[in-house]
Amino acid sequence: MRDGETTGAGGPPPLNGAVVRIGAMPEHHDSVVCLLYSGRRPVLVRHRDRAWEFPGGHTEEGEDVDATARREAREEAGAELGEVRTVGFYVLAGGHTTVVTHAQVRALRPLTGEFETVEVRAFDRLPADLSWDDGIYAHLLRESGLPGAPPSGSGA
Repeated sequence: MRDGETTGAGGPPPLNGAVVRIGAMPEHHDSVVCLLYSGRRPVLVRHRDRAWEFPGGHTEEGEDVDATARREAREEAGAELGEVRTVGFYVLAGGHTTVVTHAQVRALRPLTGEFETVEVRAFDRLPADLSWDDGIYAHLLRESGLPGAPPSGSGA
């Protein structure tokens, strides 16, 4: 199931109708998310008004994917990154397109309080209290072969 589209009766559509493409780049995008890791452990940030999520956000004028991933990781996690690798992208049901990247943390600096995150933590697996319950994070980790996804069928 590389594209996030499955068939089945009843219940909400898989991934809340999002389409995920691994190993591809979209023609255009709105934002970038970074699947941030410390070794084999996913590193997430706790948003002030939501819950746990990978750092990411809107692309600013003139930024490429690498620059957006690095800026968002620095602002939201205090993270300096190693090599940034593009994993693919997803398109939410409403059309919002996000490029997915992956990088290892080279260094973590204390949060400044200037941005919307209040905590940074490495996990063995994705936490249950994620900002979104659409299953996209777990799907991305599984499909890209990254560690930290909960067992299939657990919903995270």
